[in-house]
Amino acid sequence: MPVAALRPFRVEIPQSALDDLQNRLRGALWPDELPAEYGVTNERVRALAEYWLEKFDWRAFEARLNAHPQFVTEIDGETIHFLHVRSSRADATPLVLTHGWPGSIVEYLDVIGPLTEPASAAEPAFHLVIPSLPGFGFSGPARSAGWGTQRTAAAWTELMSRLGYEKYGAVGNDAGSMISPEIGRNAPEKVVGVHVTQLFSFPSGDPAEPADLSEADQAALAHLQWFYENMFSFNTLHSQQPHTLAFALADSPLGLLAWNAQLFGEHLDPEFVLANVALYWLTRTGGSSIRFYYEDAHATSHPEGPTTVPTGLAMFAGDFRSIRRFAERDHANIVSWHSYDVAASSGGPRDAAGHYAAHEATDVLVADIRRFFAGLSRGSSWPVLEAAHEALRSAIAGVTDWSAPTPCAEWNVTQVLQHAAGDQLGYAATITGSGGPDFNPFAPSGELPGPAAEYLEPALAASAAAFATVALDAPSVPTPLPQGALPALVAVGAAALDAAVHAWDIARAAGQESPLTPELAEQLLPVAHRLAEPLRGFAYAPALEPSDGDDAAATLLRYLGRDPEWTA
Repeated sequence: MPVAALRPFRVEIPQSALDDLQNRLRGALWPDELPAEYGVTNERVRALAEYWLEKFDWRAFEARLNAHPQFVTEIDGETIHFLHVRSSRADATPLVLTHGWPGSIVEYLDVIGPLTEPASAAEPAFHLVIPSLPGFGFSGPARSAGWGTQRTAAAWTELMSRLGYEKYGAVGNDAGSMISPEIGRNAPEKVVGVHVTQLFSFPSGDPAEPADLSEADQAALAHLQWFYENMFSFNTLHSQQPHTLAFALADSPLGLLAWNAQLFGEHLDPEFVLANVALYWLTRTGGSSIRFYYEDAHATSHPEGPTTVPTGLAMFAGDFRSIRRFAERDHANIVSWHSYDVAASSGGPRDAAGHYAAHEATDVLVADIRRFFAGLSRGSSWPVLEAAHEALRSAIAGVTDWSAPTPCAEWNVTQVLQHAAGDQLGYAATITGSGGPDFNPFAPSGELPGPAAEYLEPALAASAAAFATVALDAPSVPTPLPQGALPALVAVGAAALDAAVHAWDIARAAGQESPLTPELAEQLLPVAHRLAEPLRGFAYAPALEPSDGDDAAATLLRYLGRDPEWTA
């Protein structure tokens, strides 16, 4: 079967449709006034309706859309509309960006410039594919049933292939945060990474499960329960009787405005809200868009097992709060987990500040996307950190007596290993904003729950994954050190220094050759000079006098207060 053509597209709404919209808004019938607990207020809808009538300029917005290359193509029986904006950079990474409801492609217009043409050559660039979901905007109204998460993910996989992209990333918000991981599941050999603003993973139903959650996660569950009890009616109706509601949405722009505005926070500017709502109205997709919920609720098959493609989360305060313990059941390769609070104001729990992060916090989201994909392109770790981690692995592989004394004062080999693992978890936690060791690394118990390698690997993986999200030129990377945030090269060097020195401690205690090579030591000595002094008496002893004939490793060890000739 021949592949359907990609046809150029321009938005050209007839003037008659705009005139009809004006007449309907002017002749709208209004319900009685009721307080906010009954739903969206008359005051809120009236302010938006008046702005729509008097100030919102569809033609200006239409021109903004038409400033970008747009196309349509046929996929699985439906017309799919998308923006395709290529970077001028030859090294750009293709991304497919997926919106949700009641959003649209409007969500991502603000990120197009900074992602495709970054100001600095040191920042990664991207080719962007921004499709309208089937049944939404210029991809609708949908003619066929079944367009939920899975079918849409399959269509996007086909779209990226049709565009000639054999390696690409997937970015999503709202419904896009459900679709994007499934794109990775469909084509793990093509999708380099998935970046979303929500990971919709929920409790399993075990009543004991929430018992030991952190206070932050308990608060996230409480807010989720509040949302379910107070704001979930749209989901229930969309999932059960979308066509019943479709009559009102198709006939009344005021009704569409009120229904969609319930999930556009009051803090959002009216231009953004109305661009989204007008797009639904003028494409007659208010009804077909909400069928997405019905299709997911009535899906008869569901994928089994977690996703495996590298996954990054950038969540925003006021929006859905993902809980990592639950998310890791559904996504086995979460390598980046960041939380941001950037809302200048909020209208309370109904406002969901931060949900439209690409518009509300463009710079923050763009930076997180850049860090995530730049880290993936570099690999799972920085070379100096990889070398230090390998030194730790090598050291523990040769240990036969786990109670042997070490150069670390009163700690034995097991305690040094626990401390080293805890420190790596500490770096990961400060970068990602979650996790961390469940014990005090400075009071290790000396007892391991299992084999040493199985104990150490998760800590090294967490550290490597966290640093993989850090840009080479990042000026301020959080660390658990007294110095706090440090430039990227210093922060990763600090983690590597910690791992490498403890690898030496363990190796010496076991009578092994030193895994601290002169090459690695040379890289770490400038880091030690920058960091060691505030840590004297805490992590390092006073520096020892240098000795003639010292190589770089011995020089580093003496500077940190360790005798290169130490023996048990």
